[in-house]
Order: sequence, then structure tokens, then C-alpha cells
Amino acid sequence: MPSPKRVPTLVEFGNGELDAHAAFDVLSNAREENAWLANFSSHNTRQTYRRAIASFVATLDISSPDDLYKVKQAHVIAWRSSMEAAGLSQGSIANRLSSLSSLYRHLTDTQLVPANPCAGVRRPKTGNLGIGAGKSPTLSRRQVRAFLDAPDTQTIQGLRDRALLHVFFYVGARCSEPAKLRVKDFGYDAEFPVLTLTIKGNKTNSVAINLECARALREYLDIAPHGQNPEALLFQPVKNGNKGASLHRSQLYNLFKRYAVKAGIDHNVFPHMARATMITSAFEAGCAGEDIQRTVGHASITTTEGYNHTAQKHRQSASLKIGY
Repeated sequence: MPSPKRVPTLVEFGNGELDAHAAFDVLSNAREENAWLANFSSHNTRQTYRRAIASFVATLDISSPDDLYKVKQAHVIAWRSSMEAAGLSQGSIANRLSSLSSLYRHLTDTQLVPANPCAGVRRPKTGNLGIGAGKSPTLSRRQVRAFLDAPDTQTIQGLRDRALLHVFFYVGARCSEPAKLRVKDFGYDAEFPVLTLTIKGNKTNSVAINLECARALREYLDIAPHGQNPEALLFQPVKNGNKGASLHRSQLYNLFKRYAVKAGIDHNVFPHMARATMITSAFEAGCAGEDIQRTVGHASITTTEGYNHTAQKHRQSASLKIGY
């Protein structure tokens, strides 16, 4: 197995290039690696883990499944060092090491390797807020209001986009979750408007939603051609794409960028910023951490509380207290 080279980053590999990279050919020929990935119900989780292992394969110049089975702890340490040299964040490195360790736990269970080579390899410290906690910046109330008011409500596309933005900012949905919603997933329980999302792990999460969010959804469905079809996908392409199809992740990112420009926000924005903004705003409004956790579908309260600690840290910045 050749000496490790510098790890390629996702910035260097566009998604299309990465999918075609030789590292994925190695993984596709490894039966047990595919069985390991199949255990994860979330498509996004599988893609994240697959990219992490592809990075490892590319860095070590692994050319066959058998090479994977011969990996030693020293190779994992060398990979970690190459990621550090490439400037990856501590959270990214920790996540990738966790993915690799998960794969080798599976290979150990299937007796293809005698021991997990990741065992004992030090992972970067990410604090006590959970990996990735607080990484996404938030938007101000003024910026969110400008976002929500940006779509042209004289068109069906504008009404769709306004409803979609309300789901992001008022429910804190993950990027792909609104694309899975069906018309029947929006309804009422007593006097409460409720949205039932399919979340990470293929679980369902029913959330009582803000009345403004419910009104935006209702006004969109009242004029949408599929608004009375309970089985139809709630958010569908209007101009481009197949009728009745779901919106792609790239379409959701592009939608965010387009309305950021209309809202006068000149820095890069992406859907997860709405989730971070919703959680932070809920803490500032005095909501209990457990209630926020249930609403956004976090598996751990530690992850949810990470957003609160980040907001507190910014509010307590010494720089804000001084003047010249």
C-alpha cells in the first residue's frame, strides 16, 4: 500500500467528479462495504459515509477491497494527519474518522478483519456541544422577514416558494425534508395546524406549526393543481422538471440563493442556516431545550443545546461591550 498522499477535499471534487472517482469503483466492488451502507436508512447519511470512505481510499491509493482489509492503525493516523494538513475542520475530521470506524466495526463483526484499526486513534476534540454544533451561521429577524416576504405571491411559484421558506424558518426542517412532504402531511389536530415530516432515520415527526406558516401553506395549496390530492407531493416543480416530481436538493439550494439576493443578503446562504436560525430564535424566545429538540427532530439534546451556547457566546462577546 503506497504512502498516503494529501487528502482530496470536497472543494476539489465537484459532486459529479467525486461520483466518478476511482475510489468509488473500489467501494462498489466490496460486498460487505455495501451491506454496511445499506444499514443506514437515510440517503444523506449513506452519501456522507460513502464520501468519507472514498476520501480514505483515495488518500491511501487503495486499489481493491483486499487492501481495505489490510489497513493498520498507522494508516488511519496518516490519513488523519493528511486531513489536518489539508485544513479540514476538527468536526469534519472527527466525522470522517467516525465513519471509517463504523465501517471497520462492521468488517470486524463479519470477521473480515481481526480488529478495528481506528481503535485508539485520537479524534479531534469538538467541545461538549456535539460534532458540528453551531457551525451554521444564523440570520437576524430582519433578514428572515425579508426572506419570507421576497417571493411574488401573485404567482403559483411564488406562493410555493413562500410556503417552502416558512417551513424552513418556522419548523427548522433539514434541507431535504420538505421535499418528502405530501399534501396529506399538512392537517389539523384540534385547533392546531400540524405538519408531519419524515426525518433522519426514516422516522416521522409531527409538529404543531406557527399560524403564519400554516396560512402560507394553505394559500399555496388552495391554488395548486394538486392541492386536493392527499397523496401528491406537497412541493412540486412549477416550470422545470417532471410534473408531480419532488424538488431536488440542488433546487432547494438555488431557491435559497435566489431569495437571498432578493432579500438584499449579500453573503452566502444555504438551507441549514434556516434550521440554525429557528433553533437559536426558539431558545431566545424562552423555549425549553427538550421542546426544541422534539420540534426539529434531534436525536440528542446536546446537539440542540449547542445552538443555544453559540448564541450565548456571541451575545457575551467582549467586543460588543466596548467603544472608541
